[in-house]
Amino acid sequence: MTKKKAILLSITILFIGLIITAGSYAFWSWSSNSNKNIVFNTAKELRNYIIYDEGESKFVGDFQVSNSYTDGIHSTISLYKTNAASNVDLIATIYMDINAIGNAMKQSTALKWKVTIGDASNIGATLAQGNFIGVNSGDTLTLVPNIEVTTNLTKYTIWIWIDATDNPSDDMVGETFDSNIWTEINQTESSDLIYQITRTSANYQTISATVVNNENKIVKYAITETNTEPAANSADWVSIPVANQSKTYNLNTSVNSTGTYYIWFMDEEDNVINAEIEVEDVDTTGPTCTFGNWNKASVANNETAQITLTCTDDGSSITNYNLTTSDLTLSNNYVTLTNITKTSVTNGYSYQITVTGTNNDGDIALTLPANKVKNAMHYGNSSVTSGSLTVFNDVTSPTITLSENSSSGYASSYLLTVLISDSGSGIAANASIKYGWSTSRTTAPQNYTTLTETNNAGDATVDFEIIESGLNGEYYLWIVPLSIEDTSGNTTSETIKSTGTFKFDNDTITAPTISFESNVVTNGLIFGFDGRNNTGNGYSSTT
Repeated sequence: MTKKKAILLSITILFIGLIITAGSYAFWSWSSNSNKNIVFNTAKELRNYIIYDEGESKFVGDFQVSNSYTDGIHSTISLYKTNAASNVDLIATIYMDINAIGNAMKQSTALKWKVTIGDASNIGATLAQGNFIGVNSGDTLTLVPNIEVTTNLTKYTIWIWIDATDNPSDDMVGETFDSNIWTEINQTESSDLIYQITRTSANYQTISATVVNNENKIVKYAITETNTEPAANSADWVSIPVANQSKTYNLNTSVNSTGTYYIWFMDEEDNVINAEIEVEDVDTTGPTCTFGNWNKASVANNETAQITLTCTDDGSSITNYNLTTSDLTLSNNYVTLTNITKTSVTNGYSYQITVTGTNNDGDIALTLPANKVKNAMHYGNSSVTSGSLTVFNDVTSPTITLSENSSSGYASSYLLTVLISDSGSGIAANASIKYGWSTSRTTAPQNYTTLTETNNAGDATVDFEIIESGLNGEYYLWIVPLSIEDTSGNTTSETIKSTGTFKFDNDTITAPTISFESNVVTNGLIFGFDGRNNTGNGYSSTT
């Protein structure tokens, strides 16, 4: 294109700083750069004849996953020239500088942009659209090339959103997207054809390119391994769907091997342009996924078990990795899939999968079907199946056992152990009992003491310790379960009573006595005493 008395009016109009936060894709913050950098290289002060309005002055809306670009963030600018400049040919081009872009963002086709005529409440035709795949920090994208500036006020709206139809990965969570959008206005002698490939990049075997044309729509493209233009009727040419034909076209396609390739574009007037691109790496192998071992050999009804699934990719990295319970299959319905948690590991992700047993007996296995986890080149995993887990129907309640059931001799105090045991799924957390002492096996104690253990759910045994020292006489021990059940829901409710009595002797009022008696006998004094009792309450004596 030739230029006559060319000027450059460079206006930096918008700045956006986007942070995608955990759990959702949300517009975190924004700001507007109000310093319009206007540079003239001619004596004519054409800026006096150009009316430029930043419109909303910033991106508004929510940066979110949606099926429609209208749910994304947007900003509107307006532009026209005054009647005094009606005989001056002016063209404008809208650019986007990429200051920063996350690695997952530039590997996903889901992050997209679009430019439409009109404002957000009166949306007109789409001028151009594309995505950010293969875009790097420091790149400049041409959004709309060489728009004719007329005396009619024209509005342009720039949209950015995450397209739900492209199955976006939440790997973008926490990444930053930072860009400047600016407009360049030039004075031209005529509307000469401007036909340029403004960007090329290769991400493994995926080739990306952007081509702009100020006059004609781009209708075909071709990829060749030699720098020879394909014939017009060659099978190398791929027709672009009519809905995607525009004066700006973004190409994303794949090749099979490394090497030098040539990208060709044809517009509706059969004009052809090309560029060279080097592909240095290819990745044609999907992620590798393997199951670990179950954390236990068997599981009862209502009891949980875990297994770990690890998926890694040494090539283009895993991008589609958000497994849900519906992505896995069970060999039968003896368990239910209840939860999946994900953590990052080297070159991939680890998933802890939790299952819960049902009222069945038998073995189960988990299967991850093929192509559930994919890398950036859209290659998926092979099908993989776990080892087996035994499921059994636990209908046996926990049992209660006393360390002693009675005492044949007297004591001032007793230390007893109440053992709760379960041979099935294990005892539920926070087991609780109460105990009391009664002089009869038929009459309940008047007072009870409550004991609670902060045991782990699934423990095979739980111990309760009873220490009693304040009684006097013969007593029966009563144990009442308050919360004794296993993790399968089987409960123990029967009151346990000692089979015999426990004999306490804490009598400090009447102690054993020692008595002396004098008798005159030939050999001297005769005396006697009744001894010390077996509880050690001491001696008393009389003379």
